[in-house]
Amino acid sequence: MVKRIKGKKILFPQGFREGNVYFKDGKITAVNADIPFDAEYDAGENFVLPGLIDIHTHGALNHDFADADAGGIVSAVKYHLSHGATSVMPTITSSTYEKTCAALSELEKAMKDEKYGGCILGAHLEGPYFSEKQSGAQDKSLITPPIKADYERIIDRFGGIIKRWDFAPERDKDGEFCEYLTAHGILASAGHTDAKYGDMVVAREKGCRLITHLYSCTSTITREYGFRILGVTECAYLWDDMYAEIIADGKHLPPELLKLIFKLKDNDKLILVSDSLRVAGSDEKYSTVGTVKCVIEDGVCKLLDRSAFAGSIATADRLIKVCVGAGLPVEKAVKMGSENPARLFGLKKGKIEKGYDADVIITDEKSEVKKVFKSGAEI
Repeated sequence: MVKRIKGKKILFPQGFREGNVYFKDGKITAVNADIPFDAEYDAGENFVLPGLIDIHTHGALNHDFADADAGGIVSAVKYHLSHGATSVMPTITSSTYEKTCAALSELEKAMKDEKYGGCILGAHLEGPYFSEKQSGAQDKSLITPPIKADYERIIDRFGGIIKRWDFAPERDKDGEFCEYLTAHGILASAGHTDAKYGDMVVAREKGCRLITHLYSCTSTITREYGFRILGVTECAYLWDDMYAEIIADGKHLPPELLKLIFKLKDNDKLILVSDSLRVAGSDEKYSTVGTVKCVIEDGVCKLLDRSAFAGSIATADRLIKVCVGAGLPVEKAVKMGSENPARLFGLKKGKIEKGYDADVIITDEKSEVKKVFKSGAEI
């Protein structure tokens, strides 16, 4: 069955244009052609955009990917899908070896769900090989340097579904853990870290290509005997080949800081992430990140003592709206939420172009999602 979307504002790789998109069997088969079709959706004046990709989310609807069963995982994924994230990478926060394996096992089951399993790209492990000082909402009692016996067993069993693993480079002696991840096709990301320039140089040489939520638990310039040393934040700007996540929920990064990031970092290397917690989509006022308690107020999740944020309650569409509100053109904001993460992970997604996955969303001028097509199927 051939379906067609026509619209006046379709975001093609060359920019917004009037036209049409055809898809069949989950793939975009043609654009701006005149061929037979079986069903049509007219987007009118609304935006036709590639589906968004959230590579850092902890859950939704009171389901945390770190402890939910397969059904709960699917429910959270479905919620994010309704807000434009046609692909998600469920995040499993720092935990014990046993609980990490249990979470990965449930995720493995969820990925087999007939209707929504295809939305799950694979697992994102956030820790526990972090800096205690930069642990944020991670449970400090679980933070540890890389434990070779543990990560080798985890990757041996679940390497097929683990897509990325965040770590603190300064705790990775000689870059051994980072190199192991790279050798097994798992993207290494520097996060929750006090790494200095030298640590980042090693990590980059061993394959690290991403910085986890820039400005949130990432080190900055320090001084030793008067000499200044770059931190992770500065490395994000220094190296053109380094990608960086930003939590553009309108809370973690103020508009003026977003503008600075957009000015200093190539748009091709920025990735929008929600870092949403289990409370996204719920009315709860208190929740947890693993064992760490948090409070939800002012539109964001905070540690109970209000000393720092614990995560967001945002969805992918909210990220686009915030970036546009900070002065970024819609097409550049969407690129950070679709094409860039797809490129980083080698996915045939994130563009409205022949041969790409038929993941398409329709939004209005306020970035409100009106319709979602996943693999060509209307959700």
